[in-house]
Amino acid sequence: MGGLCPRCRGRGWCGRDTCVWSRVTARVRERLKGDVEGYVRTAHVTWRGYPEVYAAPGLGSPVPDEADALADLDFERVVEVSGTTLRKGERRHARREPYDLSHPDVEAAVSCRPVEGTLEVERTISGPESSPFVGPLVKGELEIDGTPRVPRPLEKLHEDDVKAREAVVELVLRRGLDENLVARALSLGLLGLDRRLVPTRWAVAAVDSMVSEHLLREVADLPPADDWKVLRGELYGNEMWVLAGPGPYSLKLIEVYVPGAPWSSEEVTVLEDSEGPGRPLREPEETGGAFLAVRTAVLESMVGEGRSRSVTVIRVVKPEYPIPLGAWVIREAVRRAEEVGRFEDGEEALGFLSERLKGPARAALDRVDVGRQLTLDSFLY
Repeated sequence: MGGLCPRCRGRGWCGRDTCVWSRVTARVRERLKGDVEGYVRTAHVTWRGYPEVYAAPGLGSPVPDEADALADLDFERVVEVSGTTLRKGERRHARREPYDLSHPDVEAAVSCRPVEGTLEVERTISGPESSPFVGPLVKGELEIDGTPRVPRPLEKLHEDDVKAREAVVELVLRRGLDENLVARALSLGLLGLDRRLVPTRWAVAAVDSMVSEHLLREVADLPPADDWKVLRGELYGNEMWVLAGPGPYSLKLIEVYVPGAPWSSEEVTVLEDSEGPGRPLREPEETGGAFLAVRTAVLESMVGEGRSRSVTVIRVVKPEYPIPLGAWVIREAVRRAEEVGRFEDGEEALGFLSERLKGPARAALDRVDVGRQLTLDSFLY
């Protein structure tokens, strides 16, 4: 299991005064008694046993399952919102039984806003999952009490025969829909020509891949920047350092896992993936969906700036992030990173970054390579 919380289960290993895991699981046990009133706010498609999967609309709080809304909440509130969302599971064959918008549960799951509903819980199929953290999967009857309002662009693309890639790019980049919402629609089989249910974790990565590959083609035509800058952001114990220099687009993601963080060991773990001009990385070997989420945010920034850059992103995953919440955390952390320094040459930028990376984060430094002749040796020794 990813993260400290699922391993500790309330024994205080993190040193926090209160245990968010214990509080959330206690609330879940209480919610599993009888009828549950709430809001259909999301949907989840499992991956184990694919193509036989569980497709599950999620009933919980009125907080939308959208990255921008979630990232404004504190960590414990996001864990509570995610962990107390009950997923009403229905066993379906991914290739033969995709949904359409005539299904009330599905219509509610992709509504512009959460829709009131009542869930009559019969039994628990499985408990909360931790990678990313989602509430328990249950069998029961879900009654939709409110009126769903599906975004019109999504409704239209569902009705039309449009390739999934074209639909995703249209919805995210041109219509401004949240990646989480579009991933839900893709996951439930609402988009594309060859429609099928797609496990949620695969759909999230697919949306980032499709969007970023489209942005990559735009960035290829941009003139290179002529300066260096360093940005820093942090969200829920995910500390992001962005080193952006001149040149054609390239991206390297270096992840440093501090002991106690999700998927960490007793020692500092460093992972890395990279891509350069004309060679997009379709399947990151070490950093997986994190690389795709970072790439989306980095390329968005370049398009906004009107300049291409060679970028290194260092992600430091700390024990303050004991429960993984999903790729949206990484994407939003990079999007919200703020400039902390601008420089005329790379040596100065690297020195600035080296002075600010502390403790285990310094394990990333010998992986940074932003030029054929420029290295970090002079700053490390």
